[in-house]
Amino acid sequence: MAEPLQKKRLLRMTVAHYRQPNVSEDEFYQWVTEQHAARAAKLHAKNGIEGFSIFFAPKSFRDFTSELNNARGTPWRVRDFDAQVEFLFRDMETFYKGAADADFQALQAEEGPYISTEGAEISLGWVV
Repeated sequence: MAEPLQKKRLLRMTVAHYRQPNVSEDEFYQWVTEQHAARAAKLHAKNGIEGFSIFFAPKSFRDFTSELNNARGTPWRVRDFDAQVEFLFRDMETFYKGAADADFQALQAEEGPYISTEGAEISLGWVV
């Protein structure tokens, strides 16, 4: 019998974050790119995550997006997060496996000085 359709779909989880107020955009970007991202990517791959990316949105880009949005005449809500993290995986078991990994938990514990837990948002859906 064929696998259920939802098992074949690629799931996408996005977590949107603010940086800590005392951390500049440059410091945040430098920490993520030089210390955090490569280690995180290796851990996610080890645990079956098929895709991992980090999307940065500096204030200058958010301001431009707001201007563009206002010019459209039908404004959207412009997200004001500093960064969004995207994970691609096939099932929730894969996600839970990665979340339970002791090395991943240790890596997450290092985020505190840089990533604020206030106002973070998460979304989960499947990719067409």
